[in-house]
Amino acid sequence: MKNKLVIQFIQSIAGLTSSNITMKLLLRRSVLTQLFIAAVGCCISLTACEKNIDIKIDNNEPLLVVEAYINNQMRDYNYVALSRSLDYFSTDFQGAAVSNATVTVTEGEIINQQYVWNRSSKVQLLEANIPAVPANFRKGVYFDPRLVTNSQGALIGVPGKSYLLEISDGQQQYTATTTLLPPLPIDSLTVGFSYRDTDDNNKLKARITNHYKDPDTLNNTQFYYYRFSENRNNFGWGGISRSRAFGVDDVTNGQQLHLTHPRGFVVGDTVNYYMASVTRDVYNFWDSYSKARNNNGPFSTPVTLMSNVKGDNVTGCFTGLSLTSKTVIIK
Repeated sequence: MKNKLVIQFIQSIAGLTSSNITMKLLLRRSVLTQLFIAAVGCCISLTACEKNIDIKIDNNEPLLVVEAYINNQMRDYNYVALSRSLDYFSTDFQGAAVSNATVTVTEGEIINQQYVWNRSSKVQLLEANIPAVPANFRKGVYFDPRLVTNSQGALIGVPGKSYLLEISDGQQQYTATTTLLPPLPIDSLTVGFSYRDTDDNNKLKARITNHYKDPDTLNNTQFYYYRFSENRNNFGWGGISRSRAFGVDDVTNGQQLHLTHPRGFVVGDTVNYYMASVTRDVYNFWDSYSKARNNNGPFSTPVTLMSNVKGDNVTGCFTGLSLTSKTVIIK
């Protein structure tokens, strides 16, 4: 009898437990179902609530943009280009050039860590009809006018000398300085690493290697330019700078270097190769310019241009290029 009562008690307890578990499962399913329905309803309500946001970009004070060069080999590549910055959505590119400015370049040197300028060497640059410059690009570009009348007497940079750029646009005064470093010799150029360029009609191309020794001093920086068949008829440093590479000696100081450029040149082409030694402030500007140019538009992280031009509302660079050059035929 006792055993039957115990068995009945256990069975009753088991029945209560089973029913409780079943009830809990039903309640859990009900709650999950309600949560799922609520989540779906929330998503639908969120997708239905759309609002157009108009982001306004304020108009900024226009900046004078200075692109100035002085070098020791090519007289017609010593020039100053002046323009005004434009708003992001502006299309008035014709009005960007700055004409009728007063632009002068004065030679000098550094004595006891101070600039000493030779005022008798001052040259005024003018907007001139230089044959090499396309007519629609002459506005706002200033050259030594002797390029037209006496090209051999036109402005040319001298390694070891410093140069003062002075600009007046009728309202503001701007200045910049740059120094031509001792040119770095190119020991030799070799051609190799040939390949078939499948992206260019399977043309046979090869790469140039520049062999030179870095000076045994820190902070030497170089730019490398090439003029070849594709850009030979272009004018200006921007016309050949698309093949420009940057180099610094932070980890290669004083070493013999063998620099192979990644760009390939068509076999049979003639390449004029330039290596330009520049001061670190010039390098820093063009490095910051390259980063700004390659960012992703107005909503990306801004890049500050490291200008070496002094004045209000101005940016740009006075670039001194101390050149060595060689010509090589791609074989």
